[in-house]
Amino acid sequence: MKNFLAMMGSLLLAVIAALPARGNTVMNDAGVKIMVISDPHLLAPSLVGNSMAAKQLAAGDMKLVLESDLIVGRMVDEIIKEKPQLLLITGDLTFNGSRASHERLVSHLERLEQAGVRALVIPGNHDIKCPYSKSYAGEAAEPVATVSSEEFAQLYSRCGYGAGSKCEPNSLSYTCEPAEGLMLLCIDSNRYDENRLGRNGEKVVYHNEGAVKPETLEWIKEQLDEAKAGGKRVIALMHHHLVEHIDGEAKLLPNYIVANHEQVAKVLRDGGVKVVFTGHLHITDAATIDGITDVATGSASTYPLPMRIITVSPELEMLSIETRFFDGLDEELLQRGRQQVENSAVTVAGMLSRRLWPKISGRMDQLKQMLEMQGMQATKLPQNAQELSDLLVRHLREPLTKGLLEMSRGNENEGNAIVVIDGIKQGVKGMMVELLGDEGEMMAEFLIDEMFPRVEPMLKSALEDVNHVGVSDESRTDDHVLSIKF
Repeated sequence: MKNFLAMMGSLLLAVIAALPARGNTVMNDAGVKIMVISDPHLLAPSLVGNSMAAKQLAAGDMKLVLESDLIVGRMVDEIIKEKPQLLLITGDLTFNGSRASHERLVSHLERLEQAGVRALVIPGNHDIKCPYSKSYAGEAAEPVATVSSEEFAQLYSRCGYGAGSKCEPNSLSYTCEPAEGLMLLCIDSNRYDENRLGRNGEKVVYHNEGAVKPETLEWIKEQLDEAKAGGKRVIALMHHHLVEHIDGEAKLLPNYIVANHEQVAKVLRDGGVKVVFTGHLHITDAATIDGITDVATGSASTYPLPMRIITVSPELEMLSIETRFFDGLDEELLQRGRQQVENSAVTVAGMLSRRLWPKISGRMDQLKQMLEMQGMQATKLPQNAQELSDLLVRHLREPLTKGLLEMSRGNENEGNAIVVIDGIKQGVKGMMVELLGDEGEMMAEFLIDEMFPRVEPMLKSALEDVNHVGVSDESRTDDHVLSIKF
């Protein structure tokens, strides 16, 4: 019986894969209209209930996870009204890769297809072989089936992985030509092959960082050589960033930029690629470095719910981008989404503390001795990562919250950057006074004088929308409205 069911399943999948893909988009007088969203993190309604597990999930996440299916459904309505020829989704299609969530998203995309909009997707780090695929319908979260890379390709066979696409054999990368002379290069930058689900006593392994495999990079070179020989324009998309959106991102936030980004960028640049659409960090930001513009789109389930509208000119000479923030939700839900982002300052403080604590704890004895030599009491120093996190929240919550909101929306400006940086400085003073009493203010001045010359360029880059702060190739790229010449 099992063999029979397996055979029937294989036959069904073969039939689905053999269905004709949508043909090339017809280039009209207005060019090709494309919409882009990223990181919808859809969680299927069947995996959500009025339970303790669901409430705990919602309370601890910046995203509107429990409402993600509603949001995607409403966005599909909006996209149908907008009438683009294509919708691109740059990864993290689901919340931790449950099969039920993928199937639910496919049903939304089928509705798009029926309305004449072709959807093309690439996976993100949450989508395949994810050990945290769970149901939150009961009082406790319970593991549910995730998908393999083969199953992902089968599920999205109508969204880039079927007839009409050229698929790379070593990853879920592919190319397709949705309009004559226009090629989409869809790059799989994930490391799900190395994940381990933790079943049967196996250790859980999960990778959210990205890299492009050497063999995939060779394949990309070949596709770009063919495109160049055929006079085709190329738009690339991948989940992880290709270029730094914040100065120092590769060192400070290495999980968000492709590990071999300089090598990948060179291949794309040599192949004539001018623009790549990305996601992953949930920021609405565009950064141009060495002739390539990386357009990162924030999460479609996270306030302020960004959507990109792209127009490729009829002559394939210019690509124009407009950004819209989706407002097709009840005002109460939009405000709740904003509150989720504001509350996430606590999460960010916890993440920073866990990352910094191993270095801090290793130097704690040295720090105590130094303070005691200065006649300062060191009894209030944090004893673990949680105490450090609580300290950061007490004194840095306000500037962290403002900074997160600015970066989520994009087009940060100098005035807000000054407010945030001044708030951080005041927070540092407050922490030092709490830990060391009156002497702490003097120590804070010393720390600020020593620390901020190194930290301020990174903060200015993030909060003033600048790349390469203070050097000859310093640049600023509008995050919301821009035009790129092919």
